[in-house]
Amino acid sequence: MNYQFLLPTLSLLLLSLPATAGDDKAAARLKDLQARVARQDFQEDKLRRDLLAFAREHVGTPLYAKALDALRSVPAPLDRLDEKAIDAEERKALAIRDLVAFERPNNRAVASIAISFDGSLLATSGWDNVVHIYQLGGKEPKSWAKIDGSPSGIAFSADSKWLATGCADSHAIIWDVTGAMPKEAYKLSGHKSRPFAVAFPPKGPGFASACAEPVLRLWKLEDVTPEVWAVIAKDKAPSLGISSLAFSHDGKFLVSGSMIGNQTLRIWDASGAKLAEKSPDAKARLVACSPTEPILAFAGDDGLIHLWDLGKAPIEKLRKIDAHEGKKLPPIVKALAFSPDGKTFASSGQDKRVRIWDVATGQKRREWQFLDEARALAFSSDGRHLAIGNSDGTMYLLRIEVARLP
Repeated sequence: MNYQFLLPTLSLLLLSLPATAGDDKAAARLKDLQARVARQDFQEDKLRRDLLAFAREHVGTPLYAKALDALRSVPAPLDRLDEKAIDAEERKALAIRDLVAFERPNNRAVASIAISFDGSLLATSGWDNVVHIYQLGGKEPKSWAKIDGSPSGIAFSADSKWLATGCADSHAIIWDVTGAMPKEAYKLSGHKSRPFAVAFPPKGPGFASACAEPVLRLWKLEDVTPEVWAVIAKDKAPSLGISSLAFSHDGKFLVSGSMIGNQTLRIWDASGAKLAEKSPDAKARLVACSPTEPILAFAGDDGLIHLWDLGKAPIEKLRKIDAHEGKKLPPIVKALAFSPDGKTFASSGQDKRVRIWDVATGQKRREWQFLDEARALAFSSDGRHLAIGNSDGTMYLLRIEVARLP
């Protein structure tokens, strides 16, 4: 394997997280936030924003999960979505329970979908080479911007300030979405083909992009000119086309899946002075990591979803779930997404079903049957809404839980 390290202290720059789990001041702050939730101190959305800020500060610790649990009881912009804003005939034809918003952002299949952590923006990328961005907070999503893009993955940064996309050529684009309109912040070169997958770490100024060679590039985005932390290229891995990337909840691991090959699951330990691969022999097209625990979900070409514990040495296989059926060309599982609290995850498949699974038991909790395949999934940060991008270019927003008011 040929590793080209341009910055040997990768882990220090990438995701070194403060040890705040046992900090008395942090615990006291959280207790105060929880008391404000109990008082229903919801004026001007300040409590929700304070909880989000606290959660970002304590990524990778038990306090993160507790803050998100409190968030489930706080009204959010997505709670304003009103199913009656959907055209009555369309609502009748779709006949989807829990549907609170319906849009057609793309003229071809939706490739990826993302909701910003602050709940203000939703974005889709499609095979029509368009990235569509919506503003959230009204009775229906408000179309905000259309960006020339590609069917590559998209991702919001943890602070909701940036949106990463692909484009028509081989660059990955980082957009500043804090202004009146999206503004190109970084145009990152180095790939020889269109980026298939992009990911931001849970904390820190990092970014990962990957394409078909396969080439994986890790970036530092602290200055005007981005720096490359490390490049993984020209190795002998029997895979092609990195299709999915995910950072673990604490940033210790970076995981990827590829489109072609028998051994396509790649796992790197980024906690040391250099990237150390600890990949087992497994096939994965899709990968997703729990936001709260060192748990990895991945799917290959069949209908199985595998759950592994990355925190164990060696990695422990927790369970596999017979999730979806299909008879067409692989993959059978089309999308994976963890809920913010890490207790459940969603999947979609060729059977045109979206299902929510319990992580602890592997049991199915919820299910929806659609007319078309769901190709992309994303949870809101409070876990109460699920965004779904479909093969016909449409987007659904489902309200899977109402605000759990005290």
